[in-house]
Amino acid sequence: MTLNCSADNCIYNNYGICYAGHIKINGENASTTTGTTCSTFSPKEDSNNLSNNASNSFTSSSDIECRAKKCNYNSNGTCVASSVQINFNNASCDTFVCF
Repeated sequence: MTLNCSADNCIYNNYGICYAGHIKINGENASTTTGTTCSTFSPKEDSNNLSNNASNSFTSSSDIECRAKKCNYNSNGTCVASSVQINFNNASCDTFVCF
């Protein structure tokens, strides 16, 4: 249950693993991946010190608050996917599957 992040310009990304501790995926009306976004994404240039922003443990899919109501992996606002991938270009949730 890992959160793999390709957004390597995010302060929480450490070698492709998210260390935010808890993230939120927006996309209440999304019907495609591009309609979702990781609202926890924060560009590295906005932070002076990564250690003050990151959690000591990696983020798992159960640590994701999912607001994408049409996602097959959304179970009452919690992600139940076995693995989650965040997109490099726009920080969207590439694991999103519309039902």
